[in-house]
Formats: sequence, C-alpha cells, structure tokens
Amino acid sequence: MTTRENVVTSRLSKLMLSSGSGNGSGNGSSSSNNQVPPAQSPTSPTEQSQSQSELNQLKRDADPQFSRFADYFVICGLDLDTGLEPDRFAGDNLHCSPLDRAYKSKPLAHYPENVPWNPFDAHGICMLSLPQGLRFRTQKHNIEPRFHSFATTREDGKRCYGFSLVFYEEIRNRNICGAIHTLQSMFITELSNGQQTHSLSRVKQDGPVSRSLPRHFKVAGQAPQSAQSYYDINKDKLYVAKSITLICQAPYAFAAQMFLKNLYRCLPRQPGAGISLESYVYNILYEVMLPQPGKSIRVYLPPTEPHLPAIALILQRPLLATELPLLDFPLRLLFKYLGVECVIQLLTCVLLENQVLLRSTDYQRLMIVGECITSLLFPFVWPHVYAPILPAALHHFLDAPVPFVMGLHAECEAAHKIGSEATLCFVDIDKKHIQLPEELPVFPHKMDFMAEIGSVLDKFEIDRDRDQEPSFRNGYVNRAAGGGVGGSGSGGSGGVDAMISSCTLPTGLQAVRRSKERFQQLQETVYTLSGSPGGGGVVDYQPLIAHPSRIDHVPRIADFLRRKGGIRGAGSPVGSPTVSLSSSPVGIYHDVDAVDATMPVSARRVEKQKLTPVDQYYQDLRINNSVREIFLNRFVHMFHAYEYFVIYPNQARDEWISNRETLQNFDKSSFLSDQPEHHRAFLSRFLESQMFATLIDNKILAMWESQPDEQLQLFDQRVKLLRRRHGENMIAATSYEPCVLSQDSQQGFEKRLNCIDIEVTPPSEILANRAAYFRSFPLLEKGVLNQECASSSPPAPPSPKGHLNTNPPSSSPLRNPH
Repeated sequence: MTTRENVVTSRLSKLMLSSGSGNGSGNGSSSSNNQVPPAQSPTSPTEQSQSQSELNQLKRDADPQFSRFADYFVICGLDLDTGLEPDRFAGDNLHCSPLDRAYKSKPLAHYPENVPWNPFDAHGICMLSLPQGLRFRTQKHNIEPRFHSFATTREDGKRCYGFSLVFYEEIRNRNICGAIHTLQSMFITELSNGQQTHSLSRVKQDGPVSRSLPRHFKVAGQAPQSAQSYYDINKDKLYVAKSITLICQAPYAFAAQMFLKNLYRCLPRQPGAGISLESYVYNILYEVMLPQPGKSIRVYLPPTEPHLPAIALILQRPLLATELPLLDFPLRLLFKYLGVECVIQLLTCVLLENQVLLRSTDYQRLMIVGECITSLLFPFVWPHVYAPILPAALHHFLDAPVPFVMGLHAECEAAHKIGSEATLCFVDIDKKHIQLPEELPVFPHKMDFMAEIGSVLDKFEIDRDRDQEPSFRNGYVNRAAGGGVGGSGSGGSGGVDAMISSCTLPTGLQAVRRSKERFQQLQETVYTLSGSPGGGGVVDYQPLIAHPSRIDHVPRIADFLRRKGGIRGAGSPVGSPTVSLSSSPVGIYHDVDAVDATMPVSARRVEKQKLTPVDQYYQDLRINNSVREIFLNRFVHMFHAYEYFVIYPNQARDEWISNRETLQNFDKSSFLSDQPEHHRAFLSRFLESQMFATLIDNKILAMWESQPDEQLQLFDQRVKLLRRRHGENMIAATSYEPCVLSQDSQQGFEKRLNCIDIEVTPPSEILANRAAYFRSFPLLEKGVLNQECASSSPPAPPSPKGHLNTNPPSSSPLRNPH
C-alpha cells in the first residue's frame, strides 16, 4: 500500500468506528417459569454438566478479546437534555422541511462502560448506527424498524462489525414537538416569500416548482411526498429515530439481526410474562462465547413475543486449515440483487483494484454486496479503503485518488453527483445497473464460469435476474462463435469468452420436454466417467474426462451419484460403495429434477417448502460454501503454477523486508507467456495489483515463519490437490474444469450442525424486580450490565434429563465467579 493510501486509510479508520467483537443472543419467556424446548444435546445430566464445565473452562482460559460474542450494547437517539442540534455533515439542512432534515444523535447509554481492548468510540458508533442522522417522522411515514450492519477497517487491517436496529418512538415531550412546529412555520414562511424557490423540488421530488407553498401543502395531489413532509401539531403524532446496536468482531450477522429484532419485540408494552431486557443483554455480553475454529455452539435468542419459548440457533466457525473463512452474509441475496453477469463484472473491477462505489436505498444491501464481493476474492484480501456504508461526515473521502469500496445511500446528495471517471465502477443495486470503468478486460473463462455459478444457484432454486446469463442447451453451455463481451472491453480469442446473443434459460415447458433427452445424456456421460468401459460396473470419478463439451455435467452427476451412495472418488478407499451401470435406471430417472440444475423453478413438480428463518440461515451457509468453492476453484486453476514463478530471495528476512519494495518477487513475463492469449489482458493487470503482491509476499515470508498465513496455506493445499489429479508436472491448463470439492468441504459444516460442541444456558432473570411495561425502549440497569458476574452463588445441580437449567442467576452455573 502506498503512503497516500496509508494516510487515507488511517484517517478513515480514526474517524469511523475502530473496534468491536461478537454477536447477539438471548431468551424470552415468563419470568416465573422460563421454560425452553428440550435440548437435543447434551441429553443426560452428566453430559449437560460436562458441557457447562467445558464452557466455564473455556471462558476462564480464553482471552475475552477473542472469545466474547459482543463487546458493547449501545442505545443511540435523541438526548432530551441537549435538545435539537442540526447535523452539519448531512448537507443543506435549512433548505428542506424540518421532517427531512438530519439532527445530531447521541449515545444515550452503552454497556459495559469500557473494555480494555476496545475503547468506546461514541462518535463513530452514532455515525454508523444512525447513518442518516436523527430523523423525525409522523404516522404518515413508514416507521417500521429497519436493520443494517456496518463495518470499519482498523489501522492494522482488521475489520470490525456493528449491527443496528433503527426504529421510531413517539415523542411526548411538548418542547420537542413545539420546536419542530416552529421550524416548520419558519420554513413555510420563507417559501411563501419566494426566498427558497429551489427547495420545493427537494420536498416534492416529482412535483412542479412553486414560489409559494399553499396552505397545508395542498399540492400533495401532484406530489404525494410533500404531505408527508408537513407536520400538523394538532393532528399528527411525531416520532423520532432511535437505535440499539451490537459492536462486534466476528460477523455473525444473522444472529445479531435476530437478537436485536426480537429484543425490540420483547419490550414489555403491557404487564405479562417475560424476563427483563437486562437479562437478554447480560447473556449476550458475558455468557455467549464465540465458537472455536472447527467447533459449534448452540445459543438461545429472544423469541418474537415475550411469552414464547426461546429460539435456538447454532453458530459454527470453519476450520481454517481446510475450509474457507466464515461468511455469514448470504451470497443468495448478492445474486438476487445483481444477477450473475453483474457480479462477475463487479468482481473483475475489484480484482483490478478500481474504485468501486455502491448505491442503494437500503443500508443493509450496501453491506451485503460489500461483504460478499470481498469474500469472493479469497485467497486474496482487499487491502485498500473499505467503507460499505459511508456516513455523510466522510463523503469527502470519495475524492481520494486511491482504490476503494464504498457505499452511499441513494438519498444523499453525493450519490447524485457521480461522474464517469475512467477508473470508477458504479453499481446501483436497486436498479441492477453497473457502470464499468474504461477498457475493462474479460474475466478468464467468463461464460463457463457464469454457467457453473448459474447451475449451483438453480440447484438451490435461487430467484434472480437471468437476462445476462448464458443459455443452456440440453444442460450444456451454448457458446456463440466470435464477438466480444458486451461492453466489457477486449474480446476472447475464438469466441471462447464471448457474450452470446441469447441470454435466456429454457422455459418450463421446454425443460419438461427435454427431461428424457437429458436422462439419455446423463446415462451416456456416466459411462464416460470410468477409465475403462468394462470396469465391472465400478464408476471411478475422474475430474478431467475425454468430453470437454460435457464438462459442465460432471459435478452435478457426481453429486447425484454420491447422494445415491454409489460413486467413489479418486482418493476413496477400495471398499467404498459403487454403482452398477447395468442396474435399472428407473430410480435415477425419477430423480432427474433433483439433479438437473438448469430446470427453472416453474417446471418443478413439487412446490418448494418455505423454510423457517433459522433453517433458511443454515441453507444460506450451504449456498455460501458451494458458491465460494467455485470462485476458489477458478483462482486455483488460474494460478496453479504460480509457485514456479516466485523469485525467492537469497538474503536474510530482515534485509528482504526492508528492500522488498524495490525487489522483483514474481516472474510476470514468464508466467504470462504460459497463459492463453485471450486471458493475458486480465492477468497482466491483476499481476500488478496490491492483492497479488501481498500473496507473493506471504509466500516468501512462509520460508521463515513457523505458522504461515492461513489463507495462503489453504490455497496451496488446493493447488496440491489439483496437481495430484493432473500430475506434478502440470504447467498450464486451457480447458475449463468445474469445482469438484464443494461436497467434501460441506461435510465439516454438516458435522458441526449435527454435533454441537457447546450449549449455552438460556438467559434467566437477573433483576430482583423488573418493570411491568414501557412506552419506549428504556435505558437499562448499569449495575448489572457493567460487571461480568451478576451473582457469586455456587453452581446449581444438573437439570433433569432432556431439559436445560432454567433457574435464576443465583444458581446458574454460568454466572459463577471465575
């Protein structure tokens, strides 16, 4: 990273939130009888006691900086003591209605007061928890709670995460209501005097410009939004924004979202069953731990209603030695928002370190796209400025002449002043539109890559925009001859990567009519999987087959046969189950729809069963793994021979580090000469990127380090597996080979899901007397939330078999002093 980039990143990090750790969980039920469903594991008092003892030991041994699920719980909103203060960073506030202006928010409370490894950043948290500032609304607006997450990058390059739920509460303070009414009267007077003729276009976006504002905004028939911008103190209810936020280090986004949403729903608005809000927050701050690598933990989140049982959720963390790092944001939504073609174009821009600017009316969409697209870079890491949600106070960073990935809300002024810079990639997520930089090269094997991604998305029945996806003919990619990739820059040689003219998938009727034809091809292709036709009915899966045109079928066929228990891989033991090719194919034919990833949802005979939010979360993790393995497989094939071109130094480590900026560490010209000509345009630019240089630096540093970079280790492991299949002397491969390891990597996840390592006791009441109900989200009791141990009583005996310990904290084993 250059000195200029370091300065920009450092300044951005200091201004934005620069720390965090964890996620959300809790439990809601009657305060008199906090019952939860019987636990699946452990199933006996002895096992349960062992599980609790193991958790207590882990908490004692682990560094809280890396084991705590959440560092802070924060409440931000309107400080009645200081009153209304204009947010000077939110633009030209005086030229719009008081209901459209942004005011300064304050941290009303945060728990605990401070943690040593993560100093509390009041300004940064408020800025990102309420990125539009403090806003006022009436009952005419949409005031439903909205969730969003955010991320910042610290000076050491580590990302920190926050999760915020923004909701609106009724203002009963007459001084505040009177102040808004007064500001509105002043605004209308100025409009009537013709002093703000240009401002009406901002108040009523689609209406005609007027020099005066008719009484009670009667132009609302022409501009409906103008009526929403008017506050009648005698008729309207006034609401103000407030947020509850978790500050975290590990991005368990779904758990945080469910915790915050359900915590808000469990706010007692009338006397009834339930436990205090403090009990949920204490649980998430002090009792819930992060799962260790390769392990899983069951936590309990607040229910949707206070009287309902707690919601169990399994959190897991991949084993970094063999699996891709954690990604909790759903790739399903990335492809739903943008489509496959747009995602590949965006990935190309990020890989080539262009400036990337995202735009949306939904902050969570900005975060999902930013997190997902950077996760697909593995084994490379985005080293530049990263701010998927850029608050108004930091809009000046858009002028920085360095690569960045930033996100802007569609309503901010800066989002409408985006030019057509040659190096800028501008993505309007809501409109599914991407503005590409000039002379963007084509991603290698782009059409085959898109087809493989599309087949996996179809397998999981993910709805998305298919307009730009390559068409399929009988399950194979339909490649057009000649031409370039539409609007993307240089074309492919011989039409290999050319954009086809027809970009639609087969209709439902066409897919049904082709079922039998696909089955015949399935049988024919299965026979090609064996090295010898007379192999005694044993199918040995070989990734590279003698029919390149049918390569796209191989992973789906292999997955299908594995599910049937009849195929063994190249590395499987001799005693593995096998399939007899002479057996009746009738059973296979009935499952063609399960295998056929190209069949649209409308053509399927069985209606898809709707998943619960928790089950959808688990399914999203499976989708994430399958899709990310495809992307990793592309990089493995692209750089399978990179080690041969690394120029290792002959000096000592310290000397090399001090001089590495001036040394050539990679033989780029020789590497490019071994690549297909139509791939060199992309590769030649990518080899100059900071991301690639960092990978090569880590490869050289591995010579001296006992524990090399974990991402590099996994990448090298996958390269070795590829060479093992093709031979150690393999230098270049021009044919496209789909991913064949997604099922293997899926096994670790399924094991963690089915075999829970640790189970956290659900939260129980920690207050001697809890309030019966609240009109708004209250400030919580500091006395019980600013210390880790709310009780010093001895642990309780194990609960009866099949049930969790639901005693109050005075007997809870997790509340013992350490």
